Amino acid sequence: MNFNMPSAFPKDEFKEFGKVAATLFPATLSDEALNDPREKRLHFQGAWLAVCYRYRACAEQNAAFKAAFDKAMCSDLWREWSIGEDDNYELEQCIYGFFMNALSVLESFGFCLYFVGAAIDWQNFQKINAPKGITLMTTSAAFKAAFPNSFITANLTAMASDAAFTRIDTIRNLLAHRLTGRRNIHTFGETDTGGTRTERREEYWYIPGLNDEVRFDKQLVQRHFDDLTRLLTELTSASLEFVKSQRKSS
Repeated sequence: MNFNMPSAFPKDEFKEFGKVAATLFPATLSDEALNDPREKRLHFQGAWLAVCYRYRACAEQNAAFKAAFDKAMCSDLWREWSIGEDDNYELEQCIYGFFMNALSVLESFGFCLYFVGAAIDWQNFQKINAPKGITLMTTSAAFKAAFPNSFITANLTAMASDAAFTRIDTIRNLLAHRLTGRRNIHTFGETDTGGTRTERREEYWYIPGLNDEVRFDKQLVQRHFDDLTRLLTELTSASLEFVKSQRKSS
């Protein structure tokens, strides 16, 4: 890994996973690898690298969102009423870019794992013949069939129902299918028994079809980036444990 990665990325474990997993494939210059019509090793390597690229892009979009937020807050009209379409555009582009890449981090990892599984047990990983059909769901199903008692199988199963993953997946799919979100400002007034009135203001990011309330502030992307980091770190640890166990038993 000869390029810079964000400090939150589980660099050492992920790098070790890549090295150990690579030993499960035929040697790079072997006849088996060079004449493999399915290019299993190349698919594995490309997906492994994609995880790094997409995660770094997430970190960059997070930083860009914070900078755009600070810039927008300098405008009284945007700060109070969200008036300023250039500012809204810049913020929405950061959100869009983040969620496109965030789901891709995990999908790329699932694709990578599918080819790792195929290197060990081709019979249960036959979608390598049509890689377009490889998803996190098909990867999880294949691991359930081939390695039902492994930690990585449990991790893939748990991730599918994890609230953070579901949120990233849902937002990404809504944004990808021709929708954009919007900052909504809600103000509330309450008067206590003594006649004192208190004004309350809440800001949310709204997108049609999303049931979750997403607080709109400078940390909007950061909170989801933290969720992504946790999911990735857990998946990396489980994957490293799996390939080490397979190397020992091979």
